[in-house]
Amino acid sequence: MDDLVIGMAGSGGDGIVSAGESLISAATYEGYYAMMTKSFGSQVRGGESSCRVRLSTHRVLNPGGALDVAIALNWDDFLKFGAELPVAGTTIVIYESKTGVAPDALPLVGVAPREVFAVPIGELAKQGAGSDKAKNTVVLGLLAGWFGLARTSILRGLRKKFIKKGEALVAANEKAFQLGEQYAKEHPLATPRAMDAPGVQPGSRLLTDGNDMAAAAALFAGCEFFGGYPITPSTEVMQFFNREVWKYGGAVLQCEDEIAGIGAALGASFAGKKSMTSTSGPGLSLKSEIMGLASIAELPLVIIDVQRGGPSTGLPTKSEQSDLFAAAYSAHGDVLRPVLAPTSVADTFDVTVEAFNIAERYQTPVIILSDQEVAQRKETVDPIDPARFTIETRRVPTAAELTDYQRYRFTDDGVSPLSHPGMQGGNYQGAGIEHNERANPTASGKLHEQMNAKRFKKLAPLQRRKDLFHIDGNPKAPLALISWGSIAGVTREAYEAARKEGLDVKLLVPWLVYPVAEEIYRDFFSSVRSGFVVEQSYQGQLYRILRSYVEVPAGVVAFCRSGANPIQPGDVLAKLRTASLTLQEPAVQVPVED
Repeated sequence: MDDLVIGMAGSGGDGIVSAGESLISAATYEGYYAMMTKSFGSQVRGGESSCRVRLSTHRVLNPGGALDVAIALNWDDFLKFGAELPVAGTTIVIYESKTGVAPDALPLVGVAPREVFAVPIGELAKQGAGSDKAKNTVVLGLLAGWFGLARTSILRGLRKKFIKKGEALVAANEKAFQLGEQYAKEHPLATPRAMDAPGVQPGSRLLTDGNDMAAAAALFAGCEFFGGYPITPSTEVMQFFNREVWKYGGAVLQCEDEIAGIGAALGASFAGKKSMTSTSGPGLSLKSEIMGLASIAELPLVIIDVQRGGPSTGLPTKSEQSDLFAAAYSAHGDVLRPVLAPTSVADTFDVTVEAFNIAERYQTPVIILSDQEVAQRKETVDPIDPARFTIETRRVPTAAELTDYQRYRFTDDGVSPLSHPGMQGGNYQGAGIEHNERANPTASGKLHEQMNAKRFKKLAPLQRRKDLFHIDGNPKAPLALISWGSIAGVTREAYEAARKEGLDVKLLVPWLVYPVAEEIYRDFFSSVRSGFVVEQSYQGQLYRILRSYVEVPAGVVAFCRSGANPIQPGDVLAKLRTASLTLQEPAVQVPVED
């Protein structure tokens, strides 16, 4: 095999996610491309947990479709994940025999898996390690035995994980692993299967997640202050900062609430420091007033919103792409703020660095719309070359400009020199009230009109930047796909499959999702007769925003679902096939009566 998708589920405390992390760490070290997503119930303690691990000898773009291997330590917990862990006729099912379910009576409606193994996982764990807490280690042994997965590296990882607690615990887990491996060898698959060798040197790739990648990129971009409040699923951004920023002379302030978090970050920006905050949906709502202050005060600020299912508390542990309206429009008055969206763990670094550059260049708040899947999934990435990045800083006043400082001076590009406290001659009133060029309050309608025009004008160049869009395929193709965020990986795989089938389709994936780059979309749509905007939201928010700004062809429609209802590459491919056939149908001539 060159590609394998494994799904596991159990109760809290079963170590399912820990098993997935051990597996992906070992596979990454050996040189495989790998991706791991994890999902939990929303309970504070206990409840169900699951993970999906996809391993491949080629780059993977998404967590994959139907499972090749399904592991259920508890059927009630497994079934709670529904479409997140889809079992098909090609799936090998491994489950805890203690559940008492017969292999020919699995609670999988409408599916007959390829093979089924009822394994005494708990008993093997007790036999090997003296405790059923080692069930996850037995599972690793089963996978290594049946599929030839990273045996040496898994054992190395177990030793590294448990050695601090003593050799006895290491030996116990090694024994549990070996018993799982032995069981697999004694009960072979009907058709032996094993992963192909990865073909690269061990240790040549990195393994990380989107939240850590975003925080690392912010530090690389020169961020010196983080103000925030913990909220699922963005908390790891603050935790990373709290571990690392002190090494670079920066600071973290965990505040009493979301409003104070963004207020502190904006204050640090006013003081001349690159700064950021992070949150999720409910927190973004609370931060909207100060985001408006950042816009009118023209201060750089980066806000990371790790989207989850909404509205309100919604689905706090599930991924969704339903905060786009809030990111683009959640401010009173006429506000235009850039919104960027990474599509993978790897490009989260690039998008975050770009967000800081845009914030500094245009003196504006910038929102990064990550989501739970990208933010918390583990993914193998190639080492980052820092030499390919340019780091920008805000425009500060020259000595001549400080002799008669006008903070909001009208300039050709709309960007005015920005001072900070302590800069001789650079004092100004930084407030949320409308102002003249010197930052003095005004109630003049004429000045208000001019200042609105200034704030919009400065962002016009951003909407013409083609490097913020990935466009692929025949420029004259009649079929089109548009997708953003984590779901773009699904769409990319469907696009590649469609091209291999001979479908004439093109693809657009934006990093810049707002403001709408009208010229770029008009050019893209010029040849299009049919297509889909693929999104993980009920309304199809990007599709609706695009229709507000450009003439979307009548044959282009939204393909969208709410969070926790995954869209698979095969779903998108099926729609493209149907659309292609429809385009080939002759036009119906309606007779006209005399």
